[in-house]
Amino acid sequence: MSMTIQYKTVLVIIFLTSLLFNSHLKSQQLALPKQTLAEIGNYKINLDDFKIRYEEYLFSSGLKDNIVTRRAILNNAINEIILEKFDDNSKIYNNPEFKREIEWARKQTLLAYLKDQLVYAKITASDEEVRDAFYKSNVKIAARHLYCQTEEEADAIYQLLQTGSTFEELAKQLFTDSTLQNNGGYLGYFSWGEMDPAFEDAAYSLQVNEISKPVKLKNGFSIIKVDDRVPLPIMTENEFLNKRNHMQRVVKMRKRRPAEVDFMNKIFNQNEVKINDNGLNSLLAKITSGNNEQEVSNKNKNSIVASYKGRTYSVDYLSRRINDFPKYHLEKITAANTLISAIKGLILQEILLKLAHDNKFENSAEVKSVINKYEKNIFLRYKRSEIAEKAIFPDSVLYSFYENNLTKFMESDKINVQEIIVRENLLAERLITSLLNGEDFGKLAIEHSTREWSKSNRGILGLADVSKFGILKDTLWHAELGKIIGPIKIEDSYGIFKVLEKKKGLPKKFNDVYDEVVHYTKKEKSRLVVEQYISNISKKIKIFIDEDLLGRFTLSQ
Repeated sequence: MSMTIQYKTVLVIIFLTSLLFNSHLKSQQLALPKQTLAEIGNYKINLDDFKIRYEEYLFSSGLKDNIVTRRAILNNAINEIILEKFDDNSKIYNNPEFKREIEWARKQTLLAYLKDQLVYAKITASDEEVRDAFYKSNVKIAARHLYCQTEEEADAIYQLLQTGSTFEELAKQLFTDSTLQNNGGYLGYFSWGEMDPAFEDAAYSLQVNEISKPVKLKNGFSIIKVDDRVPLPIMTENEFLNKRNHMQRVVKMRKRRPAEVDFMNKIFNQNEVKINDNGLNSLLAKITSGNNEQEVSNKNKNSIVASYKGRTYSVDYLSRRINDFPKYHLEKITAANTLISAIKGLILQEILLKLAHDNKFENSAEVKSVINKYEKNIFLRYKRSEIAEKAIFPDSVLYSFYENNLTKFMESDKINVQEIIVRENLLAERLITSLLNGEDFGKLAIEHSTREWSKSNRGILGLADVSKFGILKDTLWHAELGKIIGPIKIEDSYGIFKVLEKKKGLPKKFNDVYDEVVHYTKKEKSRLVVEQYISNISKKIKIFIDEDLLGRFTLSQ
């Protein structure tokens, strides 16, 4: 079966923002002579390679074939050769972070191919499943839900529904979104394919007014109630046959995630990973202190952090492995829980890479092709950044950019909030009633709030960036001054709030954000900077384009 490897799209086209597809462009590498479309010094772009690249671009972008697009994509290919073959790139090739990203891309490509071959290729769709999908795709459902983060909380909410509580009552406690709070968790009408598959499977199995048990979603749990079902009046066999192949692909696609989870669970049981707290703390201190590459004492070096099925993992081994992560992944490891997740991920990765090696997947032409594309994309991203960083702009240009983009350089909006945090919802409701009857907010905060550091100040938090309030920031920022807000469920507590003061952020002074202005100016003008850089190099290179061949070649059927 043909492989489909999913990977992050990297936007690296020099003149057009589009997905770049790599081609090995030296005609000298080809066994048979082929038509030359362009020459860049001693390097050639042959027509067959360009057609593959161009057709892939048209497919991924959805654009139509025309001479303007042909010339633009050819220019991109020429520019890549100029940057890669006619400039000094030693700094990039010797950059440890660049090497880490290349190696990471190689591993991720192998793992993606493994999933494609050992998981996705084995997924089937029966005629019954396809017909059921076709029916569901022609039915709209109106539903409401109650969302919970944990299964225990969802079970408790479900029991409340069984004993007479309503969606309207419980939604006010569970949701921070004011719309869902006030409409009983109503989601409106949706069609099959628009929601989390697990949510949809549950919703489409319910009759009108029927309530589901807690449904496990990708994140959290939902209890669902169907309000209405609206099927199309006529669904003919001919319509089904016309859409059969499409619906078959949809059914298989929806099975991918559960099939992948099932496959992973069969080869790796994360519950069997044993963590040694002392070793974990040593490893965490080493990583977060920035000394990941430095020598450690022999005692710490050999400390065991984790074990799995008889194999042990030391501080030294894991620190070296984690140091192989690209920077953007390494920065996510800031606490014990994220480090444990990284360790389990490493163990699983080792298992999968061995499985890929045993199956000789690294020898696949498709794997090699995708790795080449990754390498090209990563190189061009680094090259563009390197060129942009060399650019120097006069202060007049920087100040003009600053004035035209003041929203980038604003101080944060600030608010001063008074709070009462309690453990029980019933107490929170009683306090709301007391406040609405004129009781003093500060007095009640001192008497009842569980957050010691705020209750000592009558619940007043002081002026702070609105972003520090997380999911509550929008609710609090848009609230009327002095209005009682809540109770709002926050993890295992309930909060009552009152906004005392708001301070709109103002633009920061130019001199205070000078370095930021330089950074954003380089980013904004990087395309023009790179364009000029390539132009300067190309003046020293003999470049030939067969314009006639570019205009008259035909695409593959």
